[in-house]
Amino acid sequence: MLFGEHAVLHGKQAVVAAVNNYIQVELAPCLDRSVRIVSVEFGEHVVALDEFAVTSPYDYVLTAIKQYLTKIDCGFLLHIKSEFPPNIGFGSSAAVTVATLGVLAIWLEGKVPDLMRLYKQAVKVIRLVHNIGSGADVAASVFGGVIAYQMQPLKIKKLNNVHLPLTAIYSGWKTPTFKVIATVEKKRRQFPVIFADLYNAIGKCAQMAVVAIKKNDLVSLGELMNIHQGLQDAIGVNNNILAELIWDLRAKPNIYGAKISGAGMGDCAIGLGEIMADTFPRSKAQQKFGIKQIDVAVSAVGFLPT
Repeated sequence: MLFGEHAVLHGKQAVVAAVNNYIQVELAPCLDRSVRIVSVEFGEHVVALDEFAVTSPYDYVLTAIKQYLTKIDCGFLLHIKSEFPPNIGFGSSAAVTVATLGVLAIWLEGKVPDLMRLYKQAVKVIRLVHNIGSGADVAASVFGGVIAYQMQPLKIKKLNNVHLPLTAIYSGWKTPTFKVIATVEKKRRQFPVIFADLYNAIGKCAQMAVVAIKKNDLVSLGELMNIHQGLQDAIGVNNNILAELIWDLRAKPNIYGAKISGAGMGDCAIGLGEIMADTFPRSKAQQKFGIKQIDVAVSAVGFLPT
């Protein structure tokens, strides 16, 4: 997420980008009636088709499979490979959902799914799991590139030929998105008028960011990121670790601006611009806390059947 966190859930403009870290899902049919899911991150999980149940940690994958359950006549192995860990807040839930639905469609229907249909299916799965979700991360996973996104009314516009230099720093901790949303929503109900103004301001930042991106105006875009971060601080999703990382990023000569990316209360800080690899962690304390620099770049490609 580049712009629009939380406000996107209330119909405001957002900007989201696909990055060049992929999740790959491979499917191999089996003769029995068992579904076997394997990944390095979460290990092996086996469930019978005739006693199918959705359980953690594969709740997104299993919910995706459930959408096709009436069409599945035999068991299969689902092998999930990820180029990044699931706990850094880079839309891994959306990505694995999109990939799982995509491979199931190719297997069961014999063709690559229509991308808008795939987007709608994946958003449905995300909302079935946690009853909430803007769909912005799903849009990035499906369509790739940098996207101007609006949930209500739905607008997905891919911004063409965009190169944005990005630096991502994992803060060492991720609070589940649905928990952060619940906390923010509690505050919004307490101060509805103030939060309406904050969300309007976040939406304006995102709208102006789209203009700056089209002009390749990195200076203005960085300033908008800094303003946006102040608004994220106001809605209560910042913490001392993220704040330290953001100010450290802004101090770098090649960084135009920096902010939280994602729901907040953890996840990543992102900077517009590039710095030397392995600049973070900057101390043993940061290393102990799990802070690390993640190499990312915008990927023009989202869902990719192979």
